[in-house]
Amino acid sequence: METLIDASLGLLPLDVLIFGQVVDVYRGVIFDGYIGVKGGLIVYVGSRPKPSLERIDASENYILPAYIDGHIHVESTLMTPSAFAKAVIPRGTCCVIADPHEIANVLGLEGIKFMIEDSTRTPLKLYFMIPSSVPSTKLETSGAEIGLKEIRVLKGFKRVLGLGEVMNYLGVIGKDKDTLDKIRVCHGMVIDGHAPGLRGEMLCAYILAGIGSDHEVLDAEEASEKLSLGMWVMIREGSTAKSIARLKGVISKGCPERVMLVTDDRHADDIVAEGHIDHCLRRAVEEGIDPVDAVKMVTLKPSEYFGLRTLGGISPGKSADIVIVDNLRNFNAKFVLIDGKLVARDGKYLYAAEVLRRDIRLGRVNVGDISTRDLQIRHPNIKYGTVKVRVIGLVEGQIFTEEEHHEVSVIDGAARPNLDKDILKICVVERHRGSGRIGLGFVRGFGLKSGAIASTVAHDSHNIIAVGVGDGDIYTAILRLRDMNGGFVVVDGGRVISELPLPVAGLMSNLDAEEISAKIRDLREATNRLGCRIKDPFMALSFLSLPVIPKLKITDYGLIDSERLVVVSPFLD
Repeated sequence: METLIDASLGLLPLDVLIFGQVVDVYRGVIFDGYIGVKGGLIVYVGSRPKPSLERIDASENYILPAYIDGHIHVESTLMTPSAFAKAVIPRGTCCVIADPHEIANVLGLEGIKFMIEDSTRTPLKLYFMIPSSVPSTKLETSGAEIGLKEIRVLKGFKRVLGLGEVMNYLGVIGKDKDTLDKIRVCHGMVIDGHAPGLRGEMLCAYILAGIGSDHEVLDAEEASEKLSLGMWVMIREGSTAKSIARLKGVISKGCPERVMLVTDDRHADDIVAEGHIDHCLRRAVEEGIDPVDAVKMVTLKPSEYFGLRTLGGISPGKSADIVIVDNLRNFNAKFVLIDGKLVARDGKYLYAAEVLRRDIRLGRVNVGDISTRDLQIRHPNIKYGTVKVRVIGLVEGQIFTEEEHHEVSVIDGAARPNLDKDILKICVVERHRGSGRIGLGFVRGFGLKSGAIASTVAHDSHNIIAVGVGDGDIYTAILRLRDMNGGFVVVDGGRVISELPLPVAGLMSNLDAEEISAKIRDLREATNRLGCRIKDPFMALSFLSLPVIPKLKITDYGLIDSERLVVVSPFLD
C-alpha cells in the first residue's frame, strides 16, 4: 500500500504512464489525461505527468476500461477457454462471466471443472455462474444433472459468482421445489434470469424469487417493464440472436442504469470476422447509441451488477485492465493491458505462456442401435395421401420459432418432406445414454434441396440434431458424428462433404479461432451448395432443440410446444 501511495504522489516511478483521451464512464465524459499504473493497479488519473519506467503515447487514441462480457456460453464459440482467451483479448475483452451449462448438460460437474481449470491458463478474467437448469426441462435427455449437491460444491470455487440463468421460469412461478431450492442455496449471490415475454404479475413473482437480470427480452416495451421493476437487462448481439436494433429504443434517451451488452452465443468465425464485445460496441454506435453510453454497458454496468469492484472503470485502486482504441466508431484495439501487463498489441496476442492443447477428448457420443426406419415419421392411419402437419418455422435473426401448419405427402405410411415449400425433416437423436430415443418432425427455412446437416451442438442437452431431405443422408450424418465423437457434418449422396470435429464433449474443438473459422467457412460453402440460404445454419440448427424458447421446438422426446411445455404430435389430424 505504501509503495502504491508513493507512486501515486510521484515519489516513486510508475510502472507505466499512459497519455490519451480518457473515457470517463462515471461522469459520461471524455478528457485528455494521464493514467499511472503500478503493481497491476491504476494508482493515478490526472492532468499532469508522473515519473515512470515506461510510457505509452495514446494522444491520438481513446483509453477505455477493458470490456466485460456479462453473459456468454464459451462452449458456443466452439473454443476451449484458453483458445477463446487468445481470440478475444486482442479485441479488448479482459473479463467474461460464463455460464457453462452447455458442457454441464453433457458431462456435469466434471465438465465445469474442466472449464474452470482451463481458464486459469490465460490472463483472461473468466468468472462462472453455476448452471441452474441442467437439464433445462424434463422434456429432453441430458448427459448429466446439476442438483443441490453439485451447486454446493461449485459455490466453493473462487471464480464462481452466482446462479446461472433460471430458464424454468414456469417452475419458479409454479413453486417447483427443485427450482426454488436451487435459488435458496444461492441466496445472497447473483442470480441470472431467462424469461422471454414474461410480464405483469408473473414477472413480479419471478423477480420476487431473487432473479436479477434477463437477456431474453423480446421487445423494448418488455425491457422497459423489467427495468422499471428493478431488473437488469442484458441486450445481446450473438451469432444468431441479434437484439441491439430491436431494443435500441430502451436506451435511446440515454444509458439506463441497469443495461448491459452481451454476446451470449457467438461462433469462432464471427469473432474472427467481426469481433466480440468490440462488435457489440460498433453495432450500438451504428444504431445511434452514444459511444460513451455503449462503453458503460460493457464496463461499468456489468462490474456493478456482478459486484466486481476492481473492474469496470479507470480510477485509482482499479485493476489496470485497459484497452486503447483508435476511435469510438470502430473500436479497433491498439493496446490491451490486463493487471498492468501488455497482453495484446495491434491485434496480436502477446501472452507467451498460453499453449493450445490439441489432444483433449472428453465424453463419448453414444447413439445406441438405430436404423433408417427409426427416422421415418409414420402416420398411424394413412398409408397414402396427404396430411396436415406441424412445422417449425425459422425466424431470421432470432432463436424463437413459429408454429406453422402445412400439408405433406404420406407414402407407404411415412410422411415426407415437401421441397417445393422448403419443408424438411428434422430429428433429435439421444446421444448420452444410447437409449435410441429419437424425436421427429418437420422444419421450414433452411432451403436444402439435397443432403443433410447434423450437429452435436443442440441446446441445451446437446443431443444430435439433424435436418435433411432424405433419411439415408440423415442417417449417414448421425453415424459420422458418432464416429468422430461429435461435431458438425454435411452429407450429400451418402458421402460426407464437409465436417468439423468437436472432440471436447461434442461441443468444442482442439483448434484455435482461425482454424475453426476456416473449417466453418468450408461447412458454410458446402451447405450453400445444397441450397441452404441461412448465413449460419449450424447455429440456427442448434437452437431448434431448446424447449424453453417459444414457440415450437424439438427434443429427443418429440415436438415441444414451448409455451405449454408439452409434447405434441407432428400430425394435426
